Amino acid sequence: MQLLPRRGSPRRKAWIIRYVIAGGVLVALAWVALPPAQRTYREWKKDRALTQAEAFLAREDYSNAKLALDVALAAKPGDPQTLRVAANLLEQVGAPEVMALRRRLVQIDPDPAENHAALVISALRFDDLNAARDAMRGMTPEQANEPPALRAALAYAQATNNLPMADLLYERLQALEPDNENLQVLHATLRLNNPTPAVRAEALDQLETFKQDPRHSLFVLRQLLVDAMTRQEMDRAKLLAQELRQDPRASLEDHLHRANLALNIENQPFEDVFGEVLPVVEANPADTAALLRWLILVGEANRAQSWLAQQSDEIKSDPAVLEARADLAIAQSAWDRLAQLLESGVWGPVSQDTVRLAFSARLAAQRENPTLQSQIWNEALIAASNRLPDLTLLYRLASIWRWENQAEAPLCSIARNFPSRSWAHQTLFNVYRLRGDTENMQALIGSLRLTDQTLPRYQYDWALLSMLLRERTAWTEEKQTMQTLHESDPANAYYATGYAFALAQSDRAEEAVEVAEQLTATDQALPERTPYLAFVYASAMRPTMVDQLVANAEGFPNFLPEESRLLQEARDMVR
Repeated sequence: MQLLPRRGSPRRKAWIIRYVIAGGVLVALAWVALPPAQRTYREWKKDRALTQAEAFLAREDYSNAKLALDVALAAKPGDPQTLRVAANLLEQVGAPEVMALRRRLVQIDPDPAENHAALVISALRFDDLNAARDAMRGMTPEQANEPPALRAALAYAQATNNLPMADLLYERLQALEPDNENLQVLHATLRLNNPTPAVRAEALDQLETFKQDPRHSLFVLRQLLVDAMTRQEMDRAKLLAQELRQDPRASLEDHLHRANLALNIENQPFEDVFGEVLPVVEANPADTAALLRWLILVGEANRAQSWLAQQSDEIKSDPAVLEARADLAIAQSAWDRLAQLLESGVWGPVSQDTVRLAFSARLAAQRENPTLQSQIWNEALIAASNRLPDLTLLYRLASIWRWENQAEAPLCSIARNFPSRSWAHQTLFNVYRLRGDTENMQALIGSLRLTDQTLPRYQYDWALLSMLLRERTAWTEEKQTMQTLHESDPANAYYATGYAFALAQSDRAEEAVEVAEQLTATDQALPERTPYLAFVYASAMRPTMVDQLVANAEGFPNFLPEESRLLQEARDMVR
């Protein structure tokens, strides 16, 4: 028998409809609320990670700090505030990774002048003048005239010893901040080096006035002392050193300035000078490390060792003192003691195998067995296993022992595997340049170019070196790169020179000359541009211009072999 379907009650149907509607409403509400909830969660996760990173950095736990920063950056990728805070945290501990964050912040949020200025200051901190210059060129004229940008430009001018520009920038900043006494003091300090006697005399008068103000007196005294010693005005220097020493805020370093004068100028016995210094040395790691290094500097390493033995174990085991103890071991050629310190982590968390192999290589060198030395050093490189602390240790040891060939391999590994360590790239680049090794220069810049394709400097250097190494008339990638750079900044003399050279290499001589003639006479006269411009004008058969350029470069010692050949080729073309 077939069962008939059961008829549900109207009340039951109503409840079912209510449940369905309520469920739908809840789903809709959840759907609407999900994005804000996700944003709130990401914000909380970012803030928590940044707080953790700050705490890790305070404890010098850099590995966990990096992990926390990675979490914060992943929680809100591309968020300018997150990038800014993360960069500021890394800046506090001097981590070179800050450069990548600063560049990314400028790309994402290019409007505030503060972002560009912070990139300049970070580059200067890591002695990367090229990166600082690139960052300054990235500003608009309006940004460049804002106070943060002016301060960054001032720091760059002082770092490059461009005193006239620094003087001008101080004046512009003082016009914006007329009540800023710190600026006035710094400006007067800069003008101490002005070649005009009247300007220098005015600066001295200003500083004598500021010296009466306790807020500025210590700084002014230190600057006047440096000025006196630089000018070899030793009687004045002794008076200033004595005045500085009498200030209750004087540091140990201030007292050591006076001690140096007593030793080197007044020829006082070391025992008397040391006896004056000891009472002002405080029982803290900073003073202990400073005194050890001063004793090393004045040739009293053995005295430093005996004085150190009298200090507490707590002081001796402080990281700052341990680093000074390593310097002391180097000064005394106490290699066994240095090896023990390095194994304990004085230069970072390194593998004991790396340390032991490095010192075994030194023993082989001492026994005049270069083959064994090379074999063991290669084993040390393998043991380092691309770990930054180990590679840095090997480079430092090779430099201390003056092993130029052995220093190159760890330096190459650092440059290749740790792009943020700009010091390694610059050092290696300088090594190759001194050798005239253009191929390795091009390979190094090429790897940096691939690592960070946003830096025009890497693009330009790679393109120029590539054209220098490969002479061909085809329009290649490097020539197109140079054209793109020139079109992006037609006023840039380097880009114009490179583009003109690219055109001349491609048998487009008249176009090349047209670009070269846009350069000012001053730009054309720069010796380092001579081979390229001489080739440009030679390709268009302009012998008078070639002769003028060759004369400008007479005696210039820093040409690469390929540049010298290019210059000779230009001469031959117009004969």
